Amino acid sequence: MEAAEQSHRSYSNRKNELQAFDDTKAGVKGLVDAGVKKIPDIFIHPPDVFEKNSGDKCKDFCIPVIDLEGLDKDQESHQEIVDKVRCASETFGVFQVVNHGIPVNVLEEMLHGVRRFFEQDTEVKKEFYTRDYTKKVAYHSNLYLFSARAADWRDTLYCVMAPPPEPEELPAPCSVEHRVVSNVIGPRVSAACFFSTSVVPSTKLYAPIKELVSEDNPPKYRETTVQEFSSYAFSKGLGGESRLLHFRL
Repeated sequence: MEAAEQSHRSYSNRKNELQAFDDTKAGVKGLVDAGVKKIPDIFIHPPDVFEKNSGDKCKDFCIPVIDLEGLDKDQESHQEIVDKVRCASETFGVFQVVNHGIPVNVLEEMLHGVRRFFEQDTEVKKEFYTRDYTKKVAYHSNLYLFSARAADWRDTLYCVMAPPPEPEELPAPCSVEHRVVSNVIGPRVSAACFFSTSVVPSTKLYAPIKELVSEDNPPKYRETTVQEFSSYAFSKGLGGESRLLHFRL
């Protein structure tokens, strides 16, 4: 009983700390600007996470580099590059591309635009602060702030670029180009581009292929919409469990 009460108090305190942090609408940069000397507990992962991700296996890690030159040259070259992407995705979960055709000045200006947004006064950024992922433009710290086991030490600017948002929904420094670039010195600025159908309202149901199910081989998962699946995924956070289990029959 005592252990249960202590666990409840710990959960309650953490929830209050998360809410207090979210209410500031200043993000991680707000903590840094305020001169925080110690990383708050809400950003610290439990010991079992460190044990799982520690060890010698990370010492020789090398990110795969994939050359996109020749992607449209012929079918053989195209397939070879696709196979490399598939292998890197399955094995490493991340890869670097070269000869992607995006001018360096576009990448640099995109990163400058991100910096300009986050370096604005907090009161200006608060206008775009929201936890509503259906918004075309959203500024927040962590999307999974209240559901993840530990908050990420980062701030996020989220923009939906297609279908095009209304001009008044976009902050002035926002860039159309979204690509991933990171630096090893100074603040890390990263921009990601995602392809998704969850932002477009649709009643289309996704389910096991009818031709592949029968009385002897019934479906294992119920049908669902992309929006329902996405909403559930966002509500669960990054817990390390498959979201499909929720839809299992």
